[in-house]
Formats: sequence, C-alpha cells, structure tokens
Amino acid sequence: MKIGILTFNWAINYGAILQMYALYRYLSKSNEVFIINYVPDYLANIYSTKIFVKPLKIKSMIRKALEKPIKYKQIQKFKEFINTSMLLTNKAKNREELTRIINALDVVVVGSDQVWNYDITNDYLRDYLLNGINCNKISYAASIGKNQIKPDLVNLFRESLEDFDFISLREGTAIYYLSEFCKGKDYKLCVDPVFLLNKEEWETVAKKSEYKLPAKEYILVYMLENNLNLINIAKNLSRIYNLPVISVEIPFLRLKPEMRGIRKLHDVGPIDFIKLFLNSKWVLTNSFHGTAFSLIFNKEFVTFSHSTVNERIDNLLKLYGVENNQIRDGGNVTVENIIKILQENKYASIKQNHKILKLIEESKEYLMESIESIKNLKLEKGE
Repeated sequence: MKIGILTFNWAINYGAILQMYALYRYLSKSNEVFIINYVPDYLANIYSTKIFVKPLKIKSMIRKALEKPIKYKQIQKFKEFINTSMLLTNKAKNREELTRIINALDVVVVGSDQVWNYDITNDYLRDYLLNGINCNKISYAASIGKNQIKPDLVNLFRESLEDFDFISLREGTAIYYLSEFCKGKDYKLCVDPVFLLNKEEWETVAKKSEYKLPAKEYILVYMLENNLNLINIAKNLSRIYNLPVISVEIPFLRLKPEMRGIRKLHDVGPIDFIKLFLNSKWVLTNSFHGTAFSLIFNKEFVTFSHSTVNERIDNLLKLYGVENNQIRDGGNVTVENIIKILQENKYASIKQNHKILKLIEESKEYLMESIESIKNLKLEKGE
C-alpha cells in the first residue's frame, strides 16, 4: 500500500515534526509511506526566514533580520532531519498539484496536529479536509485546535467528513462536537503519534544526535509561551541544587529580562531535542509534547498549564494518573511544592497507567485495521 501522510511538514516546530516522524515510522513497518510535501506559500511564510515577505511589515522585518543568523543552524537541522529521515513526495504549492500527488497514492492519512484548525490553515482548510479530492481517506488523531468551529465552516466539515473512510481525533471534546452535526460516522479517540513509538525506539533516535550536552545533570525548560512562575521555579531549583537551567528555544527570539541566568539553546534540531529530554535531570514545561516526552522517558517533571491550549495536557496527565504533576494558574507555585511534586512522582510514570497503554494499543489497531480494510476493498474492486 502506498500511503501519503498529509500534515504540517512545513512547520519548524518540534512537536509537529516529531509527531509526523513517529507516524511515518510506525506506518512504514508494513507499508510504503510518503510525506505529502504540501507547502503553499501562505503556510510556508509562517516559519519563513525571508525578511521581505508580503505584506511587508516593519516589525516583522526587523524581527526576522535579528532571528535569521541566530536560528540558521536550528532551521538547517530541521530541514536535514525531514529530508533524510522520511520519504517526501514532490513539492505541491496548490490544490491542483496536491491532487496530482494524491492520485498516485492508495490512501491518504491526515494528521496529527491541528490540521483542521482554520486559524492556522486559513483558506487551505479545504485541502486538509481533502474536500472534493477523490481518494481513500483516513484521519489519525487530527485536531480542530479548539472546542468548536465557526458556524460558516459547519457545512464544509459535514460534507468533508462524510467522505472519510475512517476518522480519528486526538481530543474527546472534538469527537463530541463534530458528531453533533456530522452524525452516522464512527469517531475514534487516538493518542498523539509520538506514543506509537516506545521508549527504546525514541532512545535509538536520540543516539543519532551529536549534540554536546550542556552538563552532566541539568534542569530542562521547554516553553511554548513565557511563564514567569515556571522561570522563577527553575532558577530557584538551580540555586538550591546547583544545577544549570537549559532552555530549548522554539523558532523565535525570546528577549525577556527574566530569562537572564538561563542558558538558551537556539541550535537544537529534532533529534537533539529528544536527546536533551532523555538526559535531563528534571523537566519544567508548558508544552504537550514536552509533557509527552517527559512521560515516555520516565522523567521527573512538572507541567505548568498553557493559557489557551491546555485540554490535551489535562487528558494526557489523567491517562497516566499523574494529574498532580500540573501547576495551574493561581496554583501553589512555591519551590517547596515543586520539590514535593518531583519527589512524590519520581516513579509514577514508570508504572504506565493501564489507560494510556490500552489507548496506545487501540490506536495502533485503528491504524492497521483501517489500512487493511481499505486494502481489501481495493482488492475486491480490482484496483
């Protein structure tokens, strides 16, 4: 079976690229798999380092001029990882080119990530819903990015989802919401693709990294948004235990005075990211994938809630039975409380709550059974 994965392969984002890699690796165990290299200019410009991108905005131009030399190595590592670890189709920049690529495939798997979030895809949402494109379609742990969609998009979703062979989402609330207006479909809850690979498989990935570790023991910080409580806790832990604080910086500059004393890493590629998590002493994060890799590697960690996209973190911690590892806004953020959480939950993730293990197995079964069903259907039709 020739399978194409349609996701955000253009994103310079650790979670986006590593979930894509995990899904690719898992499906490749028994199929011929390609990443559909769909990169319209609008989406490519989200992470573009080009200074003169229309519409020209002075602040954006200044920011990109400052970022470009600092982020160059990081971006090159992303490109190298994508191009050497996965097979990509020819590049498609519009719907016509995308359709031509899809016509050469047996099935398209859409997801994971927020592929159905209009705020990201904008007018290209129709393409990520494969609306009007004639092919066999599976969604895997797709996300709409929020608890509801705009009223004027309801018909687009209804029409598109009716045409999917199998649908899985990564948030239970999205299943409930979409099933309200697109009835009769069987919606499945599936884990983020990073959980399709086990700890040992991710350790093998980390071993490929030649990144020099910043210290034998260190506190790892990974933030999707600035969190002053997290930063202050990291500094206090550093002072008490004499451990350096390392921050993996996402692809934009974080010029914040409160970050003084924290070593900011701007040259971390996807496999370096895995290596840094694997070898950390403690992890402080407000990221879903930061939380995910902390759990996969049995790390002592604390997750601080994200101000806008925290639901999937809640769900993940609940599945593992370690809800107390999260600090919410207004919660008890004294260093003493954080130390207590780290000590009490030292071995919690090793136990691997049966709920997450069950959901991982069910997710794998969903993928394999969906693909096998389409394969059998094609054989019956003589395709």
